[in-house]
Amino acid sequence: MYPKMKLNDLQCKRAKPKEKNYKLRDGKGLYLLTMKAGGKSWRYDYKLKTNEDKFKNGTYVYGLYPEVSLGEVREQHKTIHKLVSEGTDPNEYKKEQERLARHNKATTFACIAEEWLEKRKSEIRPETIQGIEKRLNVDILPEIGHIPMNKMDAPTILSMVRKVQSRGAYELANKTRQYSSQIFRYGIACGKADRDYTIDISDALAKRRVKHQPALAPNEIPEFLIALNRNDARLYQQTRLAIKMLMLTFVRPIELAAAEWDEFDFNDNRWIIPAKRMKMRSDHVVSLSRQTLEILEEMKPVSGKYQYVFIQQRSNKKHMSRDTLSNAVRALGFQGRHSAHGFRAMARTTIREKLNWDSEVIERQLAHAPNTSLGRAYDRTQFIDQRTEMMQDWADYIDSLTLR
Repeated sequence: MYPKMKLNDLQCKRAKPKEKNYKLRDGKGLYLLTMKAGGKSWRYDYKLKTNEDKFKNGTYVYGLYPEVSLGEVREQHKTIHKLVSEGTDPNEYKKEQERLARHNKATTFACIAEEWLEKRKSEIRPETIQGIEKRLNVDILPEIGHIPMNKMDAPTILSMVRKVQSRGAYELANKTRQYSSQIFRYGIACGKADRDYTIDISDALAKRRVKHQPALAPNEIPEFLIALNRNDARLYQQTRLAIKMLMLTFVRPIELAAAEWDEFDFNDNRWIIPAKRMKMRSDHVVSLSRQTLEILEEMKPVSGKYQYVFIQQRSNKKHMSRDTLSNAVRALGFQGRHSAHGFRAMARTTIREKLNWDSEVIERQLAHAPNTSLGRAYDRTQFIDQRTEMMQDWADYIDSLTLR
């Protein structure tokens, strides 16, 4: 505290311009300079001793009054006056602090994340970028975006990921950690980060057992077919046809829901799902059984003039939601026992056990690549002829269960 304060706020307010600039002193070198042009500026004239036993004079400017109040400038002056008493030039100190602030701002997690995301845009699909941006904006940047990379630590990352886990969103928590790790590693490569702190938190995170999608056993298929044909759930006809086609083709639900008419080759009776819509990023061939072709023929009057085979009820320009398929399975009374994605496991098991098809042919129809990297590199076998026969065999088997 100052022993004697010469100024009060009323004096500062009443200070009027004169023919020359003049000072109103507050003590310990601090004063309010009232300028003839009308402005008022807080300043401090200081003297520093140099190494040559000489003195260096300087003036430190705090800011304008009343933007900087009398109380605020007195608090600031305590720090600046102490620096001078210790031999530090306050103006040089201010420049260094501003430089550090600029450096820290340029190397915050948010800035590095922005650079990383811009790089990724040329490498992955737009819809994937949208998903990453959502995770960044919802779960990551609000928690750690403002922190400079050199101020980051493992407990901070752990707290962020645990907050996502606390919602029961274990898969999202895993993605949050993965994206953060990629950003850290990008920062390390660019010389803007020292380490990837996500590595340090693995043992501290709650582990969750993987829960597979429920799927019906082979002997339960007739029960599902009966429920689908009776339609006590009063599903739309288009939804029932989509469920039937999902069972016949056992593609992923989103692949069926977003099927486009241009993807179908009715000369060779094949559905070519483009790589951009496939999980493994390669075109996938689905041989069309006679029963599947019948479903498509039934859909032509409904959606044949539009882009998508299965359209939304409210908009013929949009494809059916994959949730429609999941909700339909639940509505039929199979919640917890079966799912839209479960048709894949159901078909895999039944075709192997009941129809005796080779596992490798089935896996290719599921668009599963060979397990090893060497296998993926050299095995280009597609088994198209065998798969065509198998898909018709599978459709006929389903028909046989319906007729029982």
